[in-house]
Amino acid sequence: MRILSGFLTLLGAAVPATLLGIVLLIVSADVFARLFLSTSIHVAHDLAIVALAGVVWFGMVDTARQGELFGIRFFSDRLPTIVRYWVQVLVHVAVIAIAFEIARSGISQVQGSRFTRFVSLGWPKWIVSAGLVGAMGALMLVESQRLWRLLTTHRPTPLD
Repeated sequence: MRILSGFLTLLGAAVPATLLGIVLLIVSADVFARLFLSTSIHVAHDLAIVALAGVVWFGMVDTARQGELFGIRFFSDRLPTIVRYWVQVLVHVAVIAIAFEIARSGISQVQGSRFTRFVSLGWPKWIVSAGLVGAMGALMLVESQRLWRLLTTHRPTPLD
């Protein structure tokens, strides 16, 4: 379980931080080139899109690990204890189902976009969809872990 936790931390924290650094470098270099060299870095736009998508998708993994996904905890913590438990179970199941459907859609995009490419990079566009599928798979793992932890801990009673 420690290996999985370390892997999810890497995917959720290190990958987005690295990709954000790449975005900042690419955009800064392109702005510098436009201002001082009167030219543009042709691949900057496509690289920034790919990296920024990865920041968002893989960043959700660490957000879910910390229990802060979509601000759900903000609202569920204000509920009575017995209702809170069942709402949290429902939320984990809903997030897993949503991530599953997004991953399924990403797989369809990979299959359908095998031959399209980013014009300036020459990379196949399915790379972005494959990243989405990977991030949603990691998100499903995190939410499954959190759901299991919730189900195996003390279930509140009406007296709580």
